[in-house]
Amino acid sequence: MKFLLADPVALKLAKIIPQAGEITLVVETAQNKAVCPDCQTASSRPHSRYERRLADLPLAGTAVRLRLRTRKFFCSNEDCHRRIFCERLSSVVAPYGRRTLRLNEALTVIGFALGGNAGARVSRRLALGASADTLLRRVRSAATTPKPAVRVLGLDDWALRRRERYGTILVDLERRRTIDLLPDREGSTVENWLKANPGVEIVTRDRSAAYAEGIRKGAPSAVQVSDRWHLLTNLTDAVERALNSRQSQVREAASVVIKSQISLTPAVINAGATTMLSSRSGRASEQNREKRYDRYLQVIKLRKQGMAMHIIAQTLKMSRVTVRRYIEADGFPERAPARTRNSQLEKYAPYLHQRFAAGCDNATQLWREIVAQGYNGKVRMVRRYLWRLRDRTNALGTKQRIEIQSTADNFKSPSIRRAAWWLIKEVGELTAEQRQFVDQLIGLCPDIEKIRDLAASFRRMITRREAKPFEKWLAKARQSNVTEFRNFAEGLKKDQCAVQEALRSPWSNGQVEGQITRLKMLKRQMYGRANLDLLKARVLHKG
Repeated sequence: MKFLLADPVALKLAKIIPQAGEITLVVETAQNKAVCPDCQTASSRPHSRYERRLADLPLAGTAVRLRLRTRKFFCSNEDCHRRIFCERLSSVVAPYGRRTLRLNEALTVIGFALGGNAGARVSRRLALGASADTLLRRVRSAATTPKPAVRVLGLDDWALRRRERYGTILVDLERRRTIDLLPDREGSTVENWLKANPGVEIVTRDRSAAYAEGIRKGAPSAVQVSDRWHLLTNLTDAVERALNSRQSQVREAASVVIKSQISLTPAVINAGATTMLSSRSGRASEQNREKRYDRYLQVIKLRKQGMAMHIIAQTLKMSRVTVRRYIEADGFPERAPARTRNSQLEKYAPYLHQRFAAGCDNATQLWREIVAQGYNGKVRMVRRYLWRLRDRTNALGTKQRIEIQSTADNFKSPSIRRAAWWLIKEVGELTAEQRQFVDQLIGLCPDIEKIRDLAASFRRMITRREAKPFEKWLAKARQSNVTEFRNFAEGLKKDQCAVQEALRSPWSNGQVEGQITRLKMLKRQMYGRANLDLLKARVLHKG
């Protein structure tokens, strides 16, 4: 009986009417008195009876409907303007409600967890019978908990619509909870929020000048802390820009390392630029390169005509970062070769090459031989490999000695970003080939050694939380003859206090980035079409 009725104390069951697809419960009120909602005077003088029809939680997958027989009472207080009132069942249903409180609570939980359309599909399967609009109304009408005072605040921007509209997320770093979403990322909006919510002592943020100014005006006494991850990202970008204007030296250094690993073996066939272990054709990558090269020429042409970078990006529908990289490069920036997945056949390729050069081109026989050596793959993989090997041999000539770069372990030419990260890392963190590449690059371009020393020492300060050497490092970086690094140092100088706090403070924006990931998940679950108020309600929900 208890699980059938929303409140067994206030209700009593009169009748159960089973029907097709639903169960109807006829219930009556069990209380003798009722309280006037205006004057709070109890009355035991009934005026009349009426029946309310309510939806309740389903029973064993079957919808439940209530026929609630309730009463009206005369108010006993002669001074009350409400002469007649309906009795309230505050533990069962809200005034004028068509669903019980416990059903509304279940719909609210589904709405917060799944949103509108997905929640409506689940509610139909559970016999709750709610539409997407009903669930969203429950989410919007849910009571919000009061915001506690915040001492350590983390903020960052997030995309409502990428490259068009952004908002700001505010996170209480001590409680590890999102406390608000702002509709934009303007400094004035952050300033107004901080003035309306005093008590913030520490604020972590990215390198945004707008946020810095908003925090300074909204909470002048708060300590600002730059995020360490953003500092490392800015450092990598600076080194990458420096290498972008020295691409010829990067390619030359990579070629020196590659040539040092080339072996002369008459029994091995040249695999060329792409490995024969892959079934992919190189034509698609060549076509992509041609497209990128055409866009590169368009960017350079428009730049020579005096067009600004952001106008070029809008005209060609490109990213500003890509446009800037094309303009700053000393030539067309080639992409690093794709990293191929290791194949089972890869370790047996030298043996297949030897047998093939010796005159054996029977795929089944070669497959049996390498199976005896431990190969677990199918014969068709060996057959496909021999087809490509035969085609390559016919194109090159079978009798000549051919140079080959091993497809398994040899060095590959790095991208500019990967090369930048090798310069930032400590020497002990690099492989022998990576160290050889860095040494060759330093020999070809002496400025690289200065960039490496400055970058590695700055990363060391961040990872070890060493704030004391920063001022000396900053002075050295500002005097550097490398333009890209000098500009990076000037940016740090403008934000020096926040950067120094980042080198000594335990706080960072790591939690904020995690909350942004959760926010993105909710936004995508809502197909990106939710209004800010609905998204905010779901993000701030503590369920």
